[in-house]
Amino acid sequence: MDRLAPVIRDLRNRLNLTQEEFAHALGITVSTVNRWEKGHSAPSKLARASLARFAGRRGVAMDNLLDDSEGDMMSSRPAN
Repeated sequence: MDRLAPVIRDLRNRLNLTQEEFAHALGITVSTVNRWEKGHSAPSKLARASLARFAGRRGVAMDNLLDDSEGDMMSSRPAN
């Protein structure tokens, strides 16, 4: 399982969005969100940057979302 899968799922759930709403807001397909959340694929660097901006605009800071290191598990916290 991709290490981002639970982070992406948690973000979507925190924002109380369906996969369809989340996909629409990010300009991606529902199947892409589903694959990300199941760990079958991972977002590109560009998509991770979009996720971080999207989360930040909604008051959720996504620590290390842009970090490529495999050792660090990402955490999410309320933005200041």
